[in-house]
Amino acid sequence: MEAHHHSWDKSAAQRLLNGREKFENTAFLKDIFGPEKQVIADIGCGPGFYAKKLKPFASRLYCIDSSKAMISAARKTVHGENVRFLKEDASRISLPDSSADAVFMANSFHDMDRKGAAAGEVIRILKPGGRIIIVDWRKGAGMRDKQHSGPPDNLRMSEEEYLAWFPGFSIKKRFKPGHWHFGLVISR
Repeated sequence: MEAHHHSWDKSAAQRLLNGREKFENTAFLKDIFGPEKQVIADIGCGPGFYAKKLKPFASRLYCIDSSKAMISAARKTVHGENVRFLKEDASRISLPDSSADAVFMANSFHDMDRKGAAAGEVIRILKPGGRIIIVDWRKGAGMRDKQHSGPPDNLRMSEEEYLAWFPGFSIKKRFKPGHWHFGLVISR
């Protein structure tokens, strides 16, 4: 499966933030994370839309993205002593083995190197019993508008495709972050 690459710039980062709350509801985060603070890795954090919402649930929040423009935008969006920014590719994450309670990926896995390296890194940094939280565009859901269109339908992934990339994981929870998206919590 090919990746859906972008040449991200500052204007793209701003477009990814503008109006997003109108069609991506983040209320599900409270149900998923609860009161206990966790180490969370937001891989493909983009301009920090979800990172800002994840911060209250994190003892440490790692905002990871390969784009300099996105990391720069995330730094302006998310603040706090518990937040760290890493400009790195998902196929080579600098976090130690078993260091994250949760890995969060929103609308991003289709852009990663999925020849096994990115999925392998997600599994490597996840603590035993840890969870992967996925928010992604539904196949066949169409496009919201030109600004928030998501990847082409042939690059969108189903639940089954996610489970194929993360062998030994199963779906623990489904949630609906919006009309055009689906949400999963998977763990071993």
